[in-house]
Amino acid sequence: PLGAQIELSWQDTVVTFPLIVLSVPSNMATTSDGSEVLTNVTVQVDVYTLGKKATVDLAAAIDEIMTPAGFTRMTAQPLTEGELERCMMQYSCTVDFTHENILI
Repeated sequence: PLGAQIELSWQDTVVTFPLIVLSVPSNMATTSDGSEVLTNVTVQVDVYTLGKKATVDLAAAIDEIMTPAGFTRMTAQPLTEGELERCMMQYSCTVDFTHENILI
């Protein structure tokens, strides 16, 4: 629905722009009596476009999806990489022991 190619982590593949790259730089468990009870997950969303406005607009659209889903944005950093504009955003959430429910 965002009109962008989406990839899981950076892969050696042919890409088109706009491009969204998803990764999970952190997945930290909280345990009790030897069992995992909560997991704090950080999802990194990298947006790549060929223009600053397109990057800002796409980053805002991603934020409108992630925030209502229970994720908290921890950082959003705009970058210029050669001819590409990039916005690196990191979102955090806590999921319960079933790994199916985000705790809000």
